[in-house]
Amino acid sequence: MVRTLFIVLLAASPLAERAESRHRQVVSPGLERANPEMQQRPDVSRREVQLRVEEFLRKLGTRDVEGVRALLAPQAFVTVVRQQADGTFANTYQSRDEFLAQLEKNAGQPAFEEPLSNVRVTVDSDRLAYIRADFKVIRGGKVVSSGVDHFTLVREPDGWKVAVIAYTSLPASPAS
Repeated sequence: MVRTLFIVLLAASPLAERAESRHRQVVSPGLERANPEMQQRPDVSRREVQLRVEEFLRKLGTRDVEGVRALLAPQAFVTVVRQQADGTFANTYQSRDEFLAQLEKNAGQPAFEEPLSNVRVTVDSDRLAYIRADFKVIRGGKVVSSGVDHFTLVREPDGWKVAVIAYTSLPASPAS
């Protein structure tokens, strides 16, 4: 009996509530009423964000410097974790301007595609969004690298802008 009572009390405890809340997004009660602009259209917003990232990747793949520039936030930042030929990893960091300068420098390189899979989109307050997705870089019909993309976007007056890009880059396997 004491054991049953203990289990019932534990299940009703704040610890149980915290464990349950880890599996769902919690919004402060009344937040939407206090700030109507924070009401979400979850499916619409997630789709808009994913489409914006896919647009960014298309423009990046075709070396459309001005198109990429238009989709980046003013202080965007890029981090790459790249696996080297010897199996070690090297991290690089670029500001928006450094990233765009490199894109301009490489404008004559062959185009590529970067299809996404296993896409997960989170939108908070219809103003901040995060995407995590697997990717492959395909050039001339061959996979040249793959990895995981992470994008953080912010809603600006003229739409979603890419604020942070972070990704892993792994060389293609010989079978690709």
